[in-house]
Amino acid sequence: MKPLTTGRRVKSWIFQHGYRVVELYDQNRVWFVCKYCHIHKVIDTGGSGVFDVSKATSSAAAHLGLQKRGHGFTKDGLKPRRTGQQLSLRQTLETGVAVSQEAANAMGNFNIQQFREVAVFCLLDNNLPMELLARPSFREMISLANPEAEAALWVSPRSVATYAMRLFQYMQPQIVCALSEAASKIHISFDGWTTKGGKRGFFGVVAHFANASGVIQDLPIALPHLAGSHTGDAIADTIKKTLQEYSIGSDKLGYFVLDNAANNDTAVSSLAHAYDFNAAHRRLRCGPHTLNLIGQAIIFGSNQEAYNNNNDEQLQTEEVYMQEWRQEGPLGVLIDVINHIKTPQQHEIFRSFQTAANAELPARERLHVLEPVKPVVTRWNSYYAAFKRATQLQAAYNSYAEHYINALSLEDRRACQRGNKLPEAPSWMRSTGLTAADWAVITEYQDCLEPLKLATEKLEGRGKAGKYGAIYETIPVFEYVLGALEARTRSYEQVDFNPPDAPEDHLFVNLRAAWSKANDYYNKLDRSPAYYAATCLHPYYKYYCENSWVDKPEWLTSANAGFLQLWQSYKPQRTRPLSQTTAKPRHRGIDDVIGALVRRNKAQVEAAHDDEYERWRTQEPEWTSEQYLSDGHPVKYWIQLRSKYPCLSQFAIDILTIPASSCDCERLFSELGDLLEPRRRALGSELLAALQLVRSWRRAGFDGLYNNGDDEDKWSDVKDEEIVQQYDIEGWSTTP
Repeated sequence: MKPLTTGRRVKSWIFQHGYRVVELYDQNRVWFVCKYCHIHKVIDTGGSGVFDVSKATSSAAAHLGLQKRGHGFTKDGLKPRRTGQQLSLRQTLETGVAVSQEAANAMGNFNIQQFREVAVFCLLDNNLPMELLARPSFREMISLANPEAEAALWVSPRSVATYAMRLFQYMQPQIVCALSEAASKIHISFDGWTTKGGKRGFFGVVAHFANASGVIQDLPIALPHLAGSHTGDAIADTIKKTLQEYSIGSDKLGYFVLDNAANNDTAVSSLAHAYDFNAAHRRLRCGPHTLNLIGQAIIFGSNQEAYNNNNDEQLQTEEVYMQEWRQEGPLGVLIDVINHIKTPQQHEIFRSFQTAANAELPARERLHVLEPVKPVVTRWNSYYAAFKRATQLQAAYNSYAEHYINALSLEDRRACQRGNKLPEAPSWMRSTGLTAADWAVITEYQDCLEPLKLATEKLEGRGKAGKYGAIYETIPVFEYVLGALEARTRSYEQVDFNPPDAPEDHLFVNLRAAWSKANDYYNKLDRSPAYYAATCLHPYYKYYCENSWVDKPEWLTSANAGFLQLWQSYKPQRTRPLSQTTAKPRHRGIDDVIGALVRRNKAQVEAAHDDEYERWRTQEPEWTSEQYLSDGHPVKYWIQLRSKYPCLSQFAIDILTIPASSCDCERLFSELGDLLEPRRRALGSELLAALQLVRSWRRAGFDGLYNNGDDEDKWSDVKDEEIVQQYDIEGWSTTP
């Protein structure tokens, strides 16, 4: 055999050290045979030395680069041996060290492909740059541990990215299979996200379902790049493509959990037309997103009706007063002080005041030096966290504010004495700072936000056991929030805010605005019977609505009608006729006539016995609070009852797997932002999306190629160059 060349490509350097062999019946299939291994019969005895180079020559190059006899070659020639380098187990055997056959068999061969796969997952999991594998210091560290491992690593970031794309193409069918085998319907949440600078927009799509074991999975399935206007129709088209790509048909498609944006309403309506479902029933709202709006109403207020004033002129005046209070009241002053701490010098000053305040406390009450928490305008819970941290560090904030107030006061006096213009400064520096009364107001706002904090934790996280963050929590949680807001509001109803020495009515106004926002959302729950159904089908909450609405029978009547409408689509068709009533004889005694009507109708008894929901509701005990808080898992509960309630269990599993929020989309975007930092802004959108999905799937427990033991040749018939072009890998650049 001798090296062959073709006019299609330049012969690689590897063929200087081996043979290029083309299959007789498939000339596109090219193999490399190591010359040394062939001559020394290494291949004949089962050793390595033959590599398929039809797609890439990296495996053959890695083999030639091994530090062993007859090898150690690179593109530039013979690789110099490093002194003091640790030999691998294979190299040790090749030096002639006597080892028993049993020990040699136990050592096995170094799995190059599995090592590469793990290396890529390590880069993705830790947001490490792909060019890390090419850095000399990193390769030296790996080589010291195992020279074969160092030789197996790619030297080009492009090769790493290409391999990652092969992983994506291999793992995606696993996701399609998992969705097809789901025990529940596939529920969808989606949301949009824009990168810093607004250059690119992504649309995260997450599938929520239970597998055959009842384990709930929240799995990202798509991160398409969205160009142009994010209209409802454009969103619907994107979701349709995703559903088709993952073979999710109308029989498997469940509910949509989205934020309150109007374009989401339009998108679901368009999808309802395409997949033939009731848009109002399937379009659910993200609970934590609404809690965020309620929290912002408590902090900022936004509802004119909350002023309880029908006079337009007085209403306008009250709005002006409220706006001034937001800027110059206790909350506004505190937020301005917090935001002023933004340079290393200011952080150091603040830390020094913390240290001084701690020194005056008993040893057991002293705190570690803490950083100030800065609020984010769009997140009410960041204000809650900022207020909570501020009350912890009240003494330090007072000292910090007083420090700048005194310094500015001195500068103002000097400017006045010289007839100069007063220096520019934030308004809080010319105030009295934060008084004890101001801190009382801040604490009161913090107390008002506490129920929202608890409610958000209940709705936004699935939890390891899959017990929280599901739709069955929605009605109880929002009734708790409404009750807490009503109780707070009632405490202010008898207060006269008109006298000069009366307390300000800002919190009362904001509480009314928050209650109105919460009540609006609560009323929207009636649009979909899924909320009520999920509550009734949960073994802990099964009697919640019945007890909570005992004084509102019309609510129960309406909710039950919606529930029965859903249940009807799962109930089996009745196959046996109801018992026929016999004709009444004409001549019967009075006792016979009356007696015929006092006995329960046999047809009704049979119908009730046939209804799985009625049987479950009356015969199965509800969960205790201990069961619910310990090991209670509603989906697994219903899987265990499948044989007893085959239709009702499927209904329950489909409903109880609906998430209460679309927070998984935000988590996806948060990770995507981390993946872009700090030097990955040039990543192509398709490449970036594929990398993030591979990372998410791996964390969800889906395996790569070599964990499944598949052959690399079965991966994909797509050549490396096609992958490079498809994902714009060539255009990706990094700055070392």
